[in-house]
Amino acid sequence: MRLLLIYIAFYAIGQLFFQFASTAPWQAFGLGLMAPGGGFMAYAGIACWQGIAHLFLAGFAFMLFMAAVLLWFATGNVLLPPLIWIMMAYGATFMDHGPVRIGSRDVAITTILVVASVACVVLFRRFRQDAARKEANRYLADSAPLVAAKIADTAYSPDSEFSFREVNLMRFLLDRALQPLSEFEGFEWLDQFQTAAVRYQLHFAGYALSMAQSTRLPAMRGYLEEAQLRLIQKQTDHRIWRYWQLENLWGNLKSGRDPNARGNIMYSGFGALQIALFHSASGRRDFNQPGSFTLTHPDGTAYVYDLPKLTETLRRQYLESPFHLLPCEPNWIYPLCNSITASALHAQETMSGTPYWTPQAETFRRYVEDEFIDLHGRFVPCRSSYTGLALPMIGGAMPQAMPSFFLNAILPDMALRQWLLLRRTLIDASGRLRMKSFWPIDTGNYGFSYASAFAATALAAVELGDDEIAELCLAELDKRNPIVESEDAWFRSKASVWAHAVEMIARSGGKNRFRSLIENPVAARTGPAIQHVNYPDVLVARAVSQGETLTGVFYPGDAPGRQPVTLCGLIPERAYYCEGTESPHLLADRQGCGVVHVVLEDRTEVVVRPVT
Repeated sequence: MRLLLIYIAFYAIGQLFFQFASTAPWQAFGLGLMAPGGGFMAYAGIACWQGIAHLFLAGFAFMLFMAAVLLWFATGNVLLPPLIWIMMAYGATFMDHGPVRIGSRDVAITTILVVASVACVVLFRRFRQDAARKEANRYLADSAPLVAAKIADTAYSPDSEFSFREVNLMRFLLDRALQPLSEFEGFEWLDQFQTAAVRYQLHFAGYALSMAQSTRLPAMRGYLEEAQLRLIQKQTDHRIWRYWQLENLWGNLKSGRDPNARGNIMYSGFGALQIALFHSASGRRDFNQPGSFTLTHPDGTAYVYDLPKLTETLRRQYLESPFHLLPCEPNWIYPLCNSITASALHAQETMSGTPYWTPQAETFRRYVEDEFIDLHGRFVPCRSSYTGLALPMIGGAMPQAMPSFFLNAILPDMALRQWLLLRRTLIDASGRLRMKSFWPIDTGNYGFSYASAFAATALAAVELGDDEIAELCLAELDKRNPIVESEDAWFRSKASVWAHAVEMIARSGGKNRFRSLIENPVAARTGPAIQHVNYPDVLVARAVSQGETLTGVFYPGDAPGRQPVTLCGLIPERAYYCEGTESPHLLADRQGCGVVHVVLEDRTEVVVRPVT
């Protein structure tokens, strides 16, 4: 309705110009307001080359307008479509060939009415033709419970430690995270407005390392926590958030430079979750300190935030939003981005006790159901808060799978329903993947690759416990994007940094493990832990403490041979028995620390337990 009212306003003004303008150029301007490129129809025809040229110009102007609409979506530039529309209308005023061709207005109006009629018929049929909706509801009532029971019985449960291949894939992320804060070697700098933006690479690499610590490495500190910390601190680099000044200007018509102030959850919401997961997995609370997430502009202006202030800002923005969902960029509201942001609020509520999420959970659910799920039961990719326009379904399985992953932490019943509806489209009767369900473009670098599609679908399958789909997707990922075994970190050919991070989240997960990370944060670090190893000489595949016993699994990285491992959290001045180390005995110092040495040639398991 909003979009219709906007168009009616343009049309009415155009009619007034055409009806009352005293010169032909301004009558053409009126036609140009009635439809993008319509001004060139003032002299269009097929009887002479000038008329054909005007037909061509009208078509070119319309195509230029559609390109502006695409750029509006891609960059948030809300000014561009109306600006191009008006400029094309004004451009037609320079094509003065005498009186406007008789009947040109009637042709323009007839064309508009025909297009509007076709659009109305399509929309009417879409609303009336409910076979897909009925089929989806039949599936949910009859078949889905059986599939859900099957998933529950065969919940995806990967090994309790990372394989040699997986620790080398994790190293791909660690190498990028552990470089100095001002350096971004290995990240992909393609654009900062869409899905290849560096901030998303930082966010999802952080999510992956937090998940790895939560599930396989809870007793690992050292390089794993340092990597997460640096990924968060890199978000404060001005090169990461300077895009917002321009996007805020052309999207919100505001001059503010603070990327957390309004309608920008692709930075604020994603970043809040990155910090919350780091806190939840590590037991640390670095970013609860006032001003710990401060953004400093090159001119010295500081935007002072920390995790409590960030989540409170987001909570307030949700309450003020008419859709009760927030724009991921000016005007465009994505269910995926909001499920990420809501997960951040829920995580911080769990850790702090402040009700950031619970009071608005049901309202959030209602608006997702009413405004962001289509008549086929699928998530709407995104919707314009200014015009109400929703983009058509694109992207294959990924735009449906990833919201299911994050929603499992906040609205698990909806997450399961949406996953079950998606699942039936992923495999054929023979149990093989339907390739048409997977987008052949890597959203992390816009290259031709299925890497992000398979990784993102596996991500949701792992969290929902669907081992069949998870294993099919990861196997297809190995087949189509094989791992290249370089001298240092291993990587997948053609896969983006973002796709590598998403895959690592999937390989680190398990049924409801993301939800558990949100709902069961580490309150304080207790028990023995690995304080330090020499990275990348030593790669840790498992680090778990049970009571006073520590179990670690190590692989050689750059330097096989004798390596020190510093332990902490031991009982001060207590004697320990060590298996798999150079010496079978260890005496903790007064601070509860100690150093053991391991000789690394292959997989090495170390167990440290107090002497009874």
